[in-house]
Amino acid sequence: MTLPDRSKNQQDLLQSVPSLVPAASVPRRKFLAGLVAGAGSIALSACGGGSSADSPAAVANDASVANRATSSSFTVTAPKANATVSGTVTVTGTAGSNWVNVCVFDHASGAKIGADTKPSSGKFAIPIDTTQLSTGSHQFDVMGFTVAAGQPGGTKTTSSVTVTVASTTSGALFYGMNGHLAYPNGIYHTMSAAAQLALLQDLGVTNYRVDVADGGMAQTVANALTGAFAGSGVAIMPVLNPVSAGWDQTGTEAAAYTLGYNLGVACTTPLKGLVKYIECGNELDSDGLVTNGDGSNTSNYSPAIWPAFRGVIRGMIDGVKAVDPTIQCGVNVGIPLAYRALQMLWTGITPDGSANGVSGAAILRWDYTTYHWYQSSGDIQCGWQNNACLNVLQVLKDSFNLPIWLTEWGWSGAQDTPAQAASYVTAALTEYRSLMSQYNIQSIMMYCLIDPDYGLVQEDGVTKNPAYTSFKQFVAANPV
Repeated sequence: MTLPDRSKNQQDLLQSVPSLVPAASVPRRKFLAGLVAGAGSIALSACGGGSSADSPAAVANDASVANRATSSSFTVTAPKANATVSGTVTVTGTAGSNWVNVCVFDHASGAKIGADTKPSSGKFAIPIDTTQLSTGSHQFDVMGFTVAAGQPGGTKTTSSVTVTVASTTSGALFYGMNGHLAYPNGIYHTMSAAAQLALLQDLGVTNYRVDVADGGMAQTVANALTGAFAGSGVAIMPVLNPVSAGWDQTGTEAAAYTLGYNLGVACTTPLKGLVKYIECGNELDSDGLVTNGDGSNTSNYSPAIWPAFRGVIRGMIDGVKAVDPTIQCGVNVGIPLAYRALQMLWTGITPDGSANGVSGAAILRWDYTTYHWYQSSGDIQCGWQNNACLNVLQVLKDSFNLPIWLTEWGWSGAQDTPAQAASYVTAALTEYRSLMSQYNIQSIMMYCLIDPDYGLVQEDGVTKNPAYTSFKQFVAANPV
């Protein structure tokens, strides 16, 4: 059984910037959403630490273990001292070679707020959900242990950083939209940023996802943020497009990392201080990475393409953080059941054609998990897998325990009538709004504002489809 074909957007629209960017919208390239299905999810191990019956002085990962070692090689690089943080913030640093497990405690309460993490190449990255903390000053005690998570004995070192946790307005970014603000020609180029903003505000949208592939496009976004969008209440989330920057998916991991890093630096530099979120890549799994199956198994992935896939994402995250470590990074996949790719990046597994793959690769950490889901894939709580329902949102929550952003969702394109598209918009918004708290869904970003097949507005930038009214009415009636 095969799933319906589902179209794909920004990854391949900007194959050359700017000379080959189409003046009009280009049909979104098709890809096969699934073939032979099979179960492939993994259960991540629980955090270490002893039970209440264990002696605190003998159990690693316990804040009460006495410091019996100090180390100049154990440092915290982010967040910076006295930084203001909100949402999910990633604690990063170096651990040298002695400290094999790192976790984070809130100093005042003694509660573990950052899960046990095994450093990779002497570095660690631990996400902290600050929404679980009170607003105000907090001291994060970042602890390194010489024994693995949950093992007795060993020694510990601590490096602390004080931050200010700011309150966040729940749902402030929930209703989102995709667009191509930085395109150098076509309707998004001829329509001013102010005119696009007016449509977004009329719809009730507070979060605009736009693709960038070089520093020039990022500067266009920066100009909008310091111009029309300044103080508007509408944030912009750039998505980095390495395909248009020349990413070679068959190249080496090192080469891909360098390209991704340079792209991250180039695009983040003009946006520093203007954006809080950047998505690193767009559907990089959807062009040859899955060689068989539906993407839910390690054996579905190409060993030849995987290194460049992993390398470019690692590079983009590192490049963004090098310029502004306070920016939160998201990572996505486009094939409906390719959550397994995210799990493999998270746990350091490399595909080799076998069911389990090879462990030991550099692990990746991001700040929020992004995902794409279209009408043609069915219900996200009942993704087709081996003739059975699979709740993809639950898989994402269980695997990463991070905020979830649906950075693309929409109807089935030209095959849907305007009335069907309008009906789907209402149904999808109703479902995602009802699931917001259950799965910590922070933003749902429809594809897209202006497009002949998927847009709320036709490519003339003026004619509004019935789905436009459906979206606007739902948002007005269901504030978050």
